Amino acid sequence: MDSRELLTEAPVPPLEVNVAWLRAMVARFSSGEDHARRRKLVIDELARAEPEALRKAAAEKPRQGPVATLAEVLGFEVDPADVDKVAKAYQPHFPQSAEADEACKRLVTALGQPDERTAANVALLVQAAATEGLIANRTPPVPSTRRWVDGAEVTVDLKDFPFGTGPHACPGEAHAKALAEGALSSTRR
Repeated sequence: MDSRELLTEAPVPPLEVNVAWLRAMVARFSSGEDHARRRKLVIDELARAEPEALRKAAAEKPRQGPVATLAEVLGFEVDPADVDKVAKAYQPHFPQSAEADEACKRLVTALGQPDERTAANVALLVQAAATEGLIANRTPPVPSTRRWVDGAEVTVDLKDFPFGTGPHACPGEAHAKALAEGALSSTRR
């Protein structure tokens, strides 16, 4: 049998893009080299959105919300409702739904192709959705996180480090604060 025949007999199945795929592709839920590479993608994308530009955009359109503001500054055309659906299923312990999976597919299609850069951009928008809590409550949007230690899941209280610390610290802290400050400054006027 010719080796070319072997390559054509077993086609690669299409990649299933859904919330589980997203979690498998982002820095937040990875470690080691995968985490470092994926985190760099997030940092590179965030570099395109200066905090001051986000602050100004959020102040100009505070009702737009942080997801739409970040998407606009980054030049993305997405439906914030899709981001909200994915955000509600993003954490593995959150309820999962076919609706969130379909929203994830639409976001990936809108932002590019199913690769790590697109996953990083979807994750940025999902994290921007958490910024709503910072705006509404004036408190950090993520009070705790979960980690695996020796095969067991543990909850880590983030009260003293609201944006995390160490290699998994939030790379968008300045961006989230700028979005919140911009939105809040317009409500004070």
